[in-house]
Amino acid sequence: MKLSGFRPGPLLIALYALFLLAAILTIPLRVSEVLQLLGSWDFSWPRLIGWVAQTPASAPLHYFVQLPFILLGGHSRLPARLPSLLFALGACYLFLRLVERVPLARPYLPLLVFMLIPVHYQLATQARPFEQALFLLLLATICYLRLIQAPTFRSAAIYAGVLVLCLYTDPSSYLPAIGYLLFLVRFVHTAQERRVIWFALPATIIPVVLFLPYYFWTYPQANPDWLFERTAFSTDSSIFVQVLHSVAGGGWNGFIAALLLLAGALAGVRASFHPPTTARLRRITLFCLFGGVVTTIVIPLLVDTWNGYSFLPSHALWAVPGMIILFFNALEWLPKKEMIQPLTTAVAVLSILLFALGDVEYFGNRSEDMQAVASLVGPELTGDSCVVFVSERLSKSLFLLFDPELAKHECRDFFHRRVILASHPYVRPDQQQDAESFFRGLNFAEAKRVRAGGGQIIVMEEPN
Repeated sequence: MKLSGFRPGPLLIALYALFLLAAILTIPLRVSEVLQLLGSWDFSWPRLIGWVAQTPASAPLHYFVQLPFILLGGHSRLPARLPSLLFALGACYLFLRLVERVPLARPYLPLLVFMLIPVHYQLATQARPFEQALFLLLLATICYLRLIQAPTFRSAAIYAGVLVLCLYTDPSSYLPAIGYLLFLVRFVHTAQERRVIWFALPATIIPVVLFLPYYFWTYPQANPDWLFERTAFSTDSSIFVQVLHSVAGGGWNGFIAALLLLAGALAGVRASFHPPTTARLRRITLFCLFGGVVTTIVIPLLVDTWNGYSFLPSHALWAVPGMIILFFNALEWLPKKEMIQPLTTAVAVLSILLFALGDVEYFGNRSEDMQAVASLVGPELTGDSCVVFVSERLSKSLFLLFDPELAKHECRDFFHRRVILASHPYVRPDQQQDAESFFRGLNFAEAKRVRAGGGQIIVMEEPN
């Protein structure tokens, strides 16, 4: 049977859909996902828009895309995460198109790495805006390459339009566009590239101008008590460790693969310095992709270091497509020395296996499960009892989304004989200690403590 015309791309994407679906249906909703779902809880347009406005560094488009799925399917895992799955599959298709435009000789190995690299796989299984933004970023990158190839008002307008969608989905997904433009300046000595710059410059700046009104409207409304995701490393960790962890998702296997990827990306940009006989578009593409990687990592690092924050995995996501393409470009350059050709293939396969191992480990992730924590409270509300949502503010909504009946049992005073302290996974140790100390001061004693899903409940009773 002749298979010379067989293209494995659709089959790989279909298998990837099943791999994503397995995680989507088994891994519990995280606190950050629940916070997003709360925007469509008890839906009304004013409430949803107000919720988006108070979410720090948020943008509205993903809320609007996710809304029909939630209204039809409820606040469960599948409908909440289905948009991410669909955009992840679309991102795989666009990444393959991008690889073919470079071009790389073996496009399906980069596609496998793109599918399995933990930062992408994990975010693709969450009800967050990241996969929608990644899809739009890849589309913008392809539009940018078309602009380089044929600089016209139409191609510039399309590129600018997609960047506007990036900003209104997740503002940080715009960061690679800064690198694309800045690193294009290296080629300014040719008339064609100077013409491209004059089209690319307004196409890159105008989207920011169009986003600023929304930013200035929402900035003063941002909720100072928002619950931010905890990272597996502290801000004292080195910058290098933070970046590696963000790409690899942690674990020795991920760190080795991330090191290989970073080293290969640095080596892969070398092709853009080949003699002018090398294909012009390929040289520009590689160097601009490298620029996108640099600005995507450096700008958040500077901002986070200034503010004392940790480098989040979502910061690294936008750099992943460029890193992978540069990595495989380096592997294609090395086999010209025939003795190392088997080694380069082994490195590519090793990276895929190491990332896949990290993804399989992710299946066992039960570090956050708000539904499990909320389910503990109801059975304890017997007799003269009430519930206190530790850390207040947003804490109550996290529990009520899964058990609305708890609202009837919230403590309005402390004259009950039995109090249940309900703590979500993001309650800080000092907040937990303050809550427990307060009730001990009222002569309550701990009768039971149960931990689940990263949170806990404490049953405190007055002595008989």
